[in-house]
Amino acid sequence: MIHFFRRIRQKLLKENRLPKYLLYALGEIALVMIGILLALQVNNWNSQRLENDEIAIRYSRIHDEITSTLEQVGRKALLIDSIVVSNNRKSLSVLKSRDPDSVQSLHNTLSSLSSVITVTYDMPATTEFLEEGYASKIDNPLLKDLLLRLKRSLSFANTVDNYSNTQLNTLIEPYMMKHLNYAQIIKSSRMIPINKVEDFTPFFDDLELENLINLKIEADRTKVNYLTGFKNLLEATAGEIEKELQEHNDNS
Repeated sequence: MIHFFRRIRQKLLKENRLPKYLLYALGEIALVMIGILLALQVNNWNSQRLENDEIAIRYSRIHDEITSTLEQVGRKALLIDSIVVSNNRKSLSVLKSRDPDSVQSLHNTLSSLSSVITVTYDMPATTEFLEEGYASKIDNPLLKDLLLRLKRSLSFANTVDNYSNTQLNTLIEPYMMKHLNYAQIIKSSRMIPINKVEDFTPFFDDLELENLINLKIEADRTKVNYLTGFKNLLEATAGEIEKELQEHNDNS
């Protein structure tokens, strides 16, 4: 092909047909430019295809991660609400009743005063996707917003946990160490209760204990509300990812 065009140029030059040679030269330049543009377009298309494939792979990993996390979130919210919050409310009911016959039940329910269940989750596929700048490559504005909200929600969980742990370490455990037998209340097989509390009636008038239980309920209800919102956010994100994966499969 190169030899063919070269012969044409040489023939035009020998025949001294300069206008036609210039026209031919311009045409040849145009063909070269078109070829370069086509090559760039093919390269760009191929690069975009590879990038879309990589994003789809990451979407799939995030979806699997969300599915696994969702199973844990539902169980954890139920555990906090049905056991920890429920037991602490039972403790308040006993204190309010001032019933000497039921006061011994505090021996069972006060264990939830020191029960701390974390609401933080490790989602490396989601975190890496966002930290590596893939958010700017998301064409779906709703999915982009959901993933950014998910990142903020994962961070907020640390705040919720930190508050709960601070409450335990600075308020609850110091109180329990001073007024209760920790081993007796916790019922751990690794602890041996010796000086057990036999009479729980003095706690009827213990304002500090009442306040601690109410604060604990408030903290745990915050966790339940957080987990409920987090669950909804995960479900919405998974739904949008499923749409993106379906669209990618349809276009492949």
